[in-house]
Amino acid sequence: MIVRFVRVLTATLLAGTAVMLGISASGASSGPGSASQVAADVASSLSINTLPGNLSPSLANASKDVATVGTPSLKACNVTGVTLNPAKCVFGDKRGSKTMVLWGDSHAFMWFPAVNAIAKKDHWKLVALLQYGCPPADVSVWNPLTKSPYASCNIFRKNMITAINKLNPSLVIISEFFTTQAANSGGASNTITTAQWQAGLVTTLKALHTKRTKKVVIGSTVASFSQSVAVPPQCLAAEVSSIQKCTISDDATQQAQRGAELAATKATSARYINVLPWMCSSATKPASCSGIVGDSGGYRVVYYSTGHITETYALWLSTVLGTALKPSL
Repeated sequence: MIVRFVRVLTATLLAGTAVMLGISASGASSGPGSASQVAADVASSLSINTLPGNLSPSLANASKDVATVGTPSLKACNVTGVTLNPAKCVFGDKRGSKTMVLWGDSHAFMWFPAVNAIAKKDHWKLVALLQYGCPPADVSVWNPLTKSPYASCNIFRKNMITAINKLNPSLVIISEFFTTQAANSGGASNTITTAQWQAGLVTTLKALHTKRTKKVVIGSTVASFSQSVAVPPQCLAAEVSSIQKCTISDDATQQAQRGAELAATKATSARYINVLPWMCSSATKPASCSGIVGDSGGYRVVYYSTGHITETYALWLSTVLGTALKPSL
């Protein structure tokens, strides 16, 4: 599990920091109008066996179809150190009278295109506070890239809480990846429990203490640690006539992790958005998550790396995410 986690995180970091000149995110202008439409498209996609021709992005570009394609300036707001100036990370409608914050690790980064589209549409300022591998939940995690405790993450988290409270936004949106590798574990998996993660997320949500701030947690996606689908675009390219070999399934461990996120939001009067039906079909038990999802407008590659959705797919989901966020806007 340790080796597989390192491989997955490394692929994510490399994809997020790759040079992406000349790549366009298609499907950005429109998407399904309801969650039920998305669920129907996700379910029907499980019957696709051959790689469709009208695919966006192309498989050659899919692993690089990340948030900085449409917003290159976001790169400066996805730090690897402990400091970040929120004033330099304003997106959405910069003249908006209300402010929302998107805070988190690579999962917040992947949701940026959709959140930014929502902020522009509804005339909100959006402040993006991002650091790969550094979850907002108050847990000390291991950094598999440096093979050492991720000490700067703890400092970054503390700094971001201070910055958010000073900013006093109307809304904070959190998204994060659940890692089980504790800082003091030497890289061993399963050294952070779901109970510890839940408690850590409660601590963070409570630390965002401004009375006017609403808090939303976008739930985790399903990730695969199987070597064959660790990098979904590569799997699809290798299985063009049998793409369901690249379909991944939910499992009890990840269900428990999402349950911890949900419990933390209930304990702090925050809201939880379950995004699983937007990628995985409950028509199977456990839920199955196809690497390609299509509708009348074409087909889209869902993931640029395991558990991380492409910019194209995030933008396709912007309408349904906007509807889910509406009670907090």
